[in-house]
Amino acid sequence: MILGITGHKGILGKSIINYIKKYEKNRYTISLYKSDVLNLENFEKWIEKVDIILHLAAVTSINDVNKNKKYAEKVNYNSVKFLTKKLKSYNSRKKLIFISSSHVYSSSEKKISEVSRINPLTYYGKLKLKSEKEIQKYLTNYLIIRLFSYYSPSQSKDFLIPSIIDKIKKLKGNKIKLKNYNNIRDISSIEYITKQLCSIISKKNNGIINCGSGNGVTLEDLALKIAYNKFNKKIEVDKRLKSKKPSQIICNNYKLIKITGIKTRDNLLQYI
Repeated sequence: MILGITGHKGILGKSIINYIKKYEKNRYTISLYKSDVLNLENFEKWIEKVDIILHLAAVTSINDVNKNKKYAEKVNYNSVKFLTKKLKSYNSRKKLIFISSSHVYSSSEKKISEVSRINPLTYYGKLKLKSEKEIQKYLTNYLIIRLFSYYSPSQSKDFLIPSIIDKIKKLKGNKIKLKNYNNIRDISSIEYITKQLCSIISKKNNGIINCGSGNGVTLEDLALKIAYNKFNKKIEVDKRLKSKKPSQIICNNYKLIKITGIKTRDNLLQYI
């Protein structure tokens, strides 16, 4: 079985590849797509040679997406559109595993399941939803994984936890400015996400699956814990930056755990 992976140079791609090589090397032969997904000629030739495609290639930073929306659309949507139409010609003999995002959802007082209300508020989320619809329209042998937030020490400061760490590191005094600090998010360690994703890939399930820890934390609590655990520092947030309508995005991972059987609770802070 040949597992093809796009976006292998990204943080998540590297983590998945290392995990498979360490724990599941007898299950797959890995084929890495080393060209640009916008090079359609090379992309098409590579698609012909693999059995399962894990499509990770994407512009993932919200800032980068917003800075160049045309390019983001080409990478995050047009590549999926091309891939989907190409796979359709194989009559379900090849499987597509597409990494989508919790950005297709909106805030919810309850944990978000696969059938929760869809309402992307970011352009990044809108592109993911467009891609999902393209896949569902043309393919039957697919898996859409809606990935909730995760943390890796290798992430840039464009991402939530690295930005908080940087703020605390540069903080003069003990009061941090953290916009919408009462928002609640589901954030996993990359180790937890990788383990769950690799288990999902090995299964024969199709459809849509949420992937997250199932735990929510306010940005305030997250900052206080990071400050204490990483810098042995007690801080407080600037209360003037409180959101009047705090948002909550927490994964209902019941379906995920039922499929993978991985019930271990993720302890994000031990990785920070």
